[in-house]
Amino acid sequence: MKEKVFYSKQVKHYEGLGIRQGANCIVKLSNYELKLCDIKGRPIVGISLKDISNVAIISDKEIIEKDKSVIGRGIVGSVLFGGAGLILGGLSGLNKKQVIQNVDYLIINYKDNGEDKVINVYADAGVINNGFIKWINKFVDMSKKDVKCPYCNSDIKDIDVKCPNCGKRVRGEKQLKILKWVFIGSIVFLIVVIGAIAMAAGGGSNRDMNIIKRVANVEDEQAEKIDNILNDIGIKDIDDMKADSEGLDGFEGEGSKGYRIKTSFSDNVILYLDGNNNVICIRYADKDYYRNGNILNRFE
Repeated sequence: MKEKVFYSKQVKHYEGLGIRQGANCIVKLSNYELKLCDIKGRPIVGISLKDISNVAIISDKEIIEKDKSVIGRGIVGSVLFGGAGLILGGLSGLNKKQVIQNVDYLIINYKDNGEDKVINVYADAGVINNGFIKWINKFVDMSKKDVKCPYCNSDIKDIDVKCPNCGKRVRGEKQLKILKWVFIGSIVFLIVVIGAIAMAAGGGSNRDMNIIKRVANVEDEQAEKIDNILNDIGIKDIDDMKADSEGLDGFEGEGSKGYRIKTSFSDNVILYLDGNNNVICIRYADKDYYRNGNILNRFE
């Protein structure tokens, strides 16, 4: 069966590939093996799925106060990982080091000519997530299920579509469709996760726009323009906003309206809009930060 790559992500190397720590590399998952390549896509290590003993994500928080850190330099033995007691290659580290910054690592345990080996790469910021772990472990389990070809009785793997010995199809169309949707499902899962992260990153801006729309009674486009100007002068998040018609309306000319914006550092940033809801100025502590299209100061 032709090799198909179902997952490919650029990560940073930590240990096990014979390249410098922090160097960019690529993790590729295919229907036959897990490959780790250099930044130009040239294979460094190709690990058959059946030779993988475990793949997991572990964080520094999970190894606080270990006598020997799981993440370190050089294989020196082994430690137990998680409730399942899976064996991870023990890597030397600083004794009883208190971990301060949480860092996630992808740990790959595998056998090479009967020898236990381990590869570590950084798995920060959702680059590699538990969805990937779930599916690769599923494919690893499938690769280790030995079955017989119904035509020549030779050994085949559960993931084989055609017998490698006689070349005849050993998996029906229904099974092929199930496998296809399993792979598609994993890709969709990754897309959803990435989308959720992107939405979370932009959540503050959407919330700010909703506050501006509600209080200033403006349309989406105008609220976005106001929010962009606030961002440009350093106000990234709005806690609240209220109109002050008695104290501020008309202060910047006939038809002008004034609003008090509450932020993390003050509840008295003043926003003035003209009769067409364009920003006249933004003022704080008797200082103009924006006026008539010009940024005069920025909040640090």
